[in-house]
Amino acid sequence: METNWFYTVDGQEKKGPVPESELRQLLASGQVTAATLVWREGMANWAPAGQVAGLQPPAAASAMPAAGTVPAGVPIPQGLTSWMTFVAVMKMIHGILLCLTCVGAIAGVPKIISSVNFLNAKNMLATMPVVDPAMLPFLEKLRVGFKALGWSIIGIFIMVPLIILIEVLVFAAFLPHHWH
Repeated sequence: METNWFYTVDGQEKKGPVPESELRQLLASGQVTAATLVWREGMANWAPAGQVAGLQPPAAASAMPAAGTVPAGVPIPQGLTSWMTFVAVMKMIHGILLCLTCVGAIAGVPKIISSVNFLNAKNMLATMPVVDPAMLPFLEKLRVGFKALGWSIIGIFIMVPLIILIEVLVFAAFLPHHWH
């Protein structure tokens, strides 16, 4: 009887059970990656698919270095550091602009401080070749959060000029042509 496996999508949503043959097809197609957490009955914890010897193709399994020579861990989610950088830079610019006004400095200084901390955290993550697999769901949620914040910033850059343009057009339409 074929072993049934469970796997995660984006480090959070659990899928399965699926037969091992189907999981191997998902791995071969790239829908499931070596960093995807997998679990089957009898395993103590979820583990990255790339570290489960039974899921390695025969050629890959024989080419793998001996245990202990490869750092135990998984890569950080793709896109996390780039979204962290984008959000940090946008917060920094906004904080500096706020500091140009007296009252705005109250909000600007914390924005600058937080953006420096985001950049420091991003730089620390960038130096790590792998992280503990247990951190993957947290880091994936962090990536999703920074991505959402980044897209909201992009939305603001699009919406604010559009709203100003609409207000100017509406104001011009109702503005009397002659002021006396």
